[in-house]
Amino acid sequence: MAETSIHRKSSGDRPNRTDKANPPPPPPLSPRDLISALPDAVIDRIFSFLPLQDVVKTSVLSKRWRPTWTTATDLVFDGEIVARLRSTLDFPSLVDSVLIQYTSPTVKKFSVIGFEYEKAHRPKFDLWLRFAEGHRVEELSLLLVPTTDPPTPYILPRFLYCWSWLVRLEVWVCCFSLGRTIRWPCLKILVIAISRLSDDILEGIFRGCPVLESLELWGCWGTKNIMIDSTSVKELVLIGLCDSNIQTIWAPHLLSLQISGDWEPHAMLRLSDVSSLVEAKLDFSIRVLTDLPSDEMMCSHMLKETFQKLCGVTTITIGAWCFQKLSLLEMEGVPAPLSICQSLKLHVDIIQWDLLGIAYMLRISQCLEKLVICLTGLPLSMYSLDEESKESFNYDEEDFLCSRKGNFQCLAKHLKRVEITIDNFGLERLLALIKFLLGDALALEKMIIKANLNMGHGEEHVRATILSKLIVVSQNMLSYRRASRNAEVIFSHSFK
Repeated sequence: MAETSIHRKSSGDRPNRTDKANPPPPPPLSPRDLISALPDAVIDRIFSFLPLQDVVKTSVLSKRWRPTWTTATDLVFDGEIVARLRSTLDFPSLVDSVLIQYTSPTVKKFSVIGFEYEKAHRPKFDLWLRFAEGHRVEELSLLLVPTTDPPTPYILPRFLYCWSWLVRLEVWVCCFSLGRTIRWPCLKILVIAISRLSDDILEGIFRGCPVLESLELWGCWGTKNIMIDSTSVKELVLIGLCDSNIQTIWAPHLLSLQISGDWEPHAMLRLSDVSSLVEAKLDFSIRVLTDLPSDEMMCSHMLKETFQKLCGVTTITIGAWCFQKLSLLEMEGVPAPLSICQSLKLHVDIIQWDLLGIAYMLRISQCLEKLVICLTGLPLSMYSLDEESKESFNYDEEDFLCSRKGNFQCLAKHLKRVEITIDNFGLERLLALIKFLLGDALALEKMIIKANLNMGHGEEHVRATILSKLIVVSQNMLSYRRASRNAEVIFSHSFK
């Protein structure tokens, strides 16, 4: 950008006879505006990485850039940002103003985010989608915010169902119409959130999206059976489905399954055929309305049935709530199906009873090669046990693990790598497990322990105390006997 420097002599400056003989040196040449010299395509590419409001701001910096935002390939309208800017225009008027001035024939991405949708806005949204249709938008996102309970959804217009060029679609608080024929031959990614669905709607989606690869359902309701016979769908993500008992998930060609979020009380989940799965993540929780141990065991047995369908999965992640329910199965001595899992990630708290869950997973995972443990700090109240059960399992951690090691076949041949991540100082609770794994994992090659410690404001004075504890713990850990001569122990810590 060109810059100009102007110096004016003050009225009080005294004349200098040598001014004419020795004129002041000329001002340095201003640096060239290299960005404006770039081709239009390059500038458009640079601006494509900026939010639309920042692209518009560049127009005050250079005349060369003023029309650039009108040809941006990505149009992202964020209602929250507009509210913070306290614009004189309301959000719909701002969108209209941008679309009127837009000159490019095509748009790659069109997004409306964080807008509080009401039924009266429907005609406006229909017009915006007509604009998107005319510019052959490939990635469409309508992330609306509900203003009522139950939410009033935006009914997707009929012309949207035949966008043959659409590649990615994400809709929140939107309604799919029954009886509409969907024709999205290029759609690969579909995300639906806070929406009423049905088995028929899902069937129509799978039938009309021949190359769909990933489906995500967030906080949706109304679905009872998820039947995916498409060979292209490889990923299914279910997060916090409301008021739903998934009676059947039938997806014989699915490769990745993720179930997470908070589910409604008494929610049920049944896997039918997921025989091609190679990766599964179970990180959900079900709100139990009572503290009865029988309700806890009902959830545990549901998880046991789920694991029976995952016995052929090689990579598994288990969240804290699910892990604690598996601990109850070990407590009750419930037989478990063997798994060919090779990579296992556990989110745990490592209280005394959590060792039961670790024992359960080591017992069924005979081919386990990699074990990752992440401490979560989940409260003890997640367990609902009667006094007899609590008394029965008031055991010594080292004695418990040693008594079960004959059941852990993975320790003899397969377990090669262990990673443990600790957010707050909890390494002392892991020492029994670390000592056991180092002493019995014959094929272990590397154990990595990372302590990421959160320091609150004004707590810097305790850093030295924590460091001294870490040093003592790490010294104890490094002195443990190692069953594998090749085992390398790496210990690191950081303060946040």
